[in-house]
Amino acid sequence: MMRIETVDLHHQVLTAWASYRSTLAEAPAVVTFDHHTDTLPAFGRAAADEAERRKWIAAVDFREPAAVKAAISRLCHDEHLDLAVKAGIASRSIVVAHADHPGCADSRIQVTADASWPDLNLLLNDPDRFRPLADRVFEEEWLAARLAAAGFVPEEHPGFIFDLDLDYVLTEKALRPDRPGLLCRLLANAGLITLSREDDWLRLLRIDPVTPDSLVRQLMQTVSGEITEPVRRTRNGF
Repeated sequence: MMRIETVDLHHQVLTAWASYRSTLAEAPAVVTFDHHTDTLPAFGRAAADEAERRKWIAAVDFREPAAVKAAISRLCHDEHLDLAVKAGIASRSIVVAHADHPGCADSRIQVTADASWPDLNLLLNDPDRFRPLADRVFEEEWLAARLAAAGFVPEEHPGFIFDLDLDYVLTEKALRPDRPGLLCRLLANAGLITLSREDDWLRLLRIDPVTPDSLVRQLMQTVSGEITEPVRRTRNGF
């Protein structure tokens, strides 16, 4: 049975990622879908200086839950992808995002952003204007273009991590694409699915009255019979 886990805040997925990594001979790729890109340096805001930042990264052993827990307690938003690749939890990360990014902290993180996505203020002030863009985020042709730009073929990376920040999904239709083939292929080839609720961001950005719970149910319907009931993590990631 495929494993799916949910967390409240995005960087808390490292608990599940590290646990999954410890069962594998090699680090898996991560494909993450997010409104934001989350490409900042690990511990860049908590560490006193670069030496301390590097020390904290070196202390992370994905086989040791206590080390992962300590790392999560020090991480700020948008820093978990850098830590994942630097700590050997992930081999690379493909970020399918709405917003563009200021740069990636590690060359193994690759962003494929939607160039047509509106500025945040435009989206908030006139959400219905952008409904067609929000509806298509898992449509086969659009999604294929994003993955092609990153050079990612699901079947070439069996057992990768499918990661979804729910603030990526702003309408009821988004998880019910007219052509769901590529989404289903992604889910079928994933070894782990992680979902970040991000309640505040979803409440701010949503176009339809979707909720984290309703989106989790929709995703489970998409892969009905393939995954177990989601495991809900607490706010500290455990």
